[in-house]
Amino acid sequence: MQNELKQIIKEIIAPLFKQNGFKKKANNFAKIFPEFAWTVNIQSSKWNSEDEVEFTINTGIYNEKLFRAINEWEPSNFPMEVESVLRIRINELKNSSQNWYKLSKATNLDEVKKQVEKDIQNVILPYFEQFKTIEDVIRGLENKEELGLYENPHYLTILYEIYGEHDRAQRRINEVYAKTKDHLQKEFIIELANRLGLNVN
Repeated sequence: MQNELKQIIKEIIAPLFKQNGFKKKANNFAKIFPEFAWTVNIQSSKWNSEDEVEFTINTGIYNEKLFRAINEWEPSNFPMEVESVLRIRINELKNSSQNWYKLSKATNLDEVKKQVEKDIQNVILPYFEQFKTIEDVIRGLENKEELGLYENPHYLTILYEIYGEHDRAQRRINEVYAKTKDHLQKEFIIELANRLGLNVN
């Protein structure tokens, strides 16, 4: 069934993303803008076998400046979904409990192809369209936090500082520091503040 998955990627997934301005590296796709990138990863299940293959589509928003600020290692030379923020899987975008597309000898391959094509065209690409500027990305993180869906608390601090909202960055890092109980995390926040030119009170 691995050949069938490769066929779907080659015949359906890769052409669709290419038509919409994405570049490809292995099973990863990225549409690159000046300050960020839309990222996609085709993930295979670790439980796959010769007779049954499951895969899904993961999406995210990648910002190299954010990655460099939060990590101590060099980023990949291709924007990767695994190194992104606002990561979300296709089934979450569809509000579906079905996490995986399934391929087996009993599968109608054409039906899977049609479903994948439909999901990319009608779900993934329209979802990405809400992120056209870095301000949209920041707003997306803020909205997610307001809903109680928290990512790394430092993402917004870093983005505020990088993109000219110093006062908001300063307030936020102090708020995060005040709420943090773990000693090692507090040390990291102080180190991050120093790197960003912020002060922790």
